[in-house]
Amino acid sequence: MKRFVVKKPFKSMGKFYGVGSIIEDPTAIKRFKSKVNEGKIIVVTKDNLQSVAAYIKARSGVDILPGFTKTEPTDNRLPNEPKPEEPKLDEPKPVVKAKAKAKAKVVIKK
Repeated sequence: MKRFVVKKPFKSMGKFYGVGSIIEDPTAIKRFKSKVNEGKIIVVTKDNLQSVAAYIKARSGVDILPGFTKTEPTDNRLPNEPKPEEPKLDEPKPVVKAKAKAKAKVVIKK
């Protein structure tokens, strides 16, 4: 589990990231590595989760723990209960033929 939390607010590509924001997609931030090196973003792992959460809570009053403790949706079925099988279709898939690409002709007028 490796996630990122905003330590100092910043703006990237028109979106504002406030203190305590959990970054789900680091590729959406320009110059992400430099923001980590500057200290604007903190790398959070299982080992330092409690200390980072306490730091953010003390400095800005934002509780980040609920964002990290979200559980995955689970089925209400018992684990020994067999999963229902999907019906198989005997119909063959239609074959799609590739269309010929048209080439553009360049005409130079004098």
